[in-house]
Amino acid sequence: MAPKRKRAATLSQKDANIPVPPADDNTSQPASKRSRSSDIGDAADDTEANGRSDWADDVEDRLEHGEGGEAGTMRMLEPPKAGLVDPVGYQTNPPPTGRPVRIYADGVFDLFHLGHMRQLQQAKLAFPDVYLIVGVTGDKETHRRKGLTVLSGKERAESVRHCKWVDEVVEDCPWIIADATEFLEKHQIDYVAHDDIPYGAEEGDDIYAPLKKAGKFLVTQRTEGVSTTGIITKIVRDYDQYIARQLKRGTSRQELNVSWLKKNELEVKRTVAELRDSIRTNWTTTGQELGRELRQFWQGSRPASPARQAREGRDSRDSLDAGKAPQSPLTSPTALAHLTHLDIPKSSNGAQTGSADFAEGYAFGLIGGVRNWMSRSRRTLNEESRPQSPDSGDTSPARSPIGEPSRGRKRSSMASLVDRPGEKA
Repeated sequence: MAPKRKRAATLSQKDANIPVPPADDNTSQPASKRSRSSDIGDAADDTEANGRSDWADDVEDRLEHGEGGEAGTMRMLEPPKAGLVDPVGYQTNPPPTGRPVRIYADGVFDLFHLGHMRQLQQAKLAFPDVYLIVGVTGDKETHRRKGLTVLSGKERAESVRHCKWVDEVVEDCPWIIADATEFLEKHQIDYVAHDDIPYGAEEGDDIYAPLKKAGKFLVTQRTEGVSTTGIITKIVRDYDQYIARQLKRGTSRQELNVSWLKKNELEVKRTVAELRDSIRTNWTTTGQELGRELRQFWQGSRPASPARQAREGRDSRDSLDAGKAPQSPLTSPTALAHLTHLDIPKSSNGAQTGSADFAEGYAFGLIGGVRNWMSRSRRTLNEESRPQSPDSGDTSPARSPIGEPSRGRKRSSMASLVDRPGEKA
């Protein structure tokens, strides 16, 4: 007789009110499951920690070296101070003492740029205590002498006011400062700062020559490659690109003074360029993926190929050494992903061992169908292009739906492989 089972101890009403802590998920599972879940958790924690570490390193690298790694490379050398050399053939007077040195610099300052700023910096730092006055020419005098400007006089003067080296801006200043004796006296100018290249005008070859003779000229150095003329030259040189950019941003062709024909020409060029860039960007990745899949399909279609046997033997040995089951020759996830809409047969044990064979057969069926379609299309074109015999008439027998037999080999190797996959190509 089987032994009687002991009755479970019953809880009293007082004991029933004692909360029972929930069972730990790890302790309620078998040891093997607990170890596997622990390993998975540790791996997830390690992956998350590595991801946080990589993200932190990337942020730190961007903060130190910039978004594109160009931090620290976007600085020019400091320009020299003005007055380090005398004008050619002249001598500069010594500066006054006991008060700030009043230096004057004039110009058009259209498209106020780096070259202007560095010139004013040289003048401001010429002596320990400098009061820098900058004169900006007016629109009337500028347009008469130099032609059209990009910015108006108000915009040019306001641009100069925002330069940190400037203490005072004089609007509509004299074009030839050497002849404006009253202007020099009013502003108590000690020196006029400019580069030593002779600046010609209708009045003479060098409008600063009288100041050089008087010893009131401070020589500044030009910034090579930076000038208003150079900036305008770059814009005109890349005219089509800038016009296309403005049209893309929504500027009308009327605002840009562009004809309807030019606008459409630029849009066609832009569309072709974008298409070319897109093809160039995606071609490498697409070609590699297609090449990999075709190589896998091709190897799978030649069961008697020595290369296939060697590869399968090597893969089988590697898999057996690693304690794994041999894998199918078709392992591309992308290739199998293209067949997800089909009912792919599986083996009895539920594994995807039949997926590769089905994929290969399906692919070769598609290839054979495409080749047959191309053959039929070629025969149809040949029949349409071949002139009919004058005595053929309507009594000629109807052609076979299959058409004339093709010249040369009747069947291609690919078609033979589709019909007889067991034979060597």
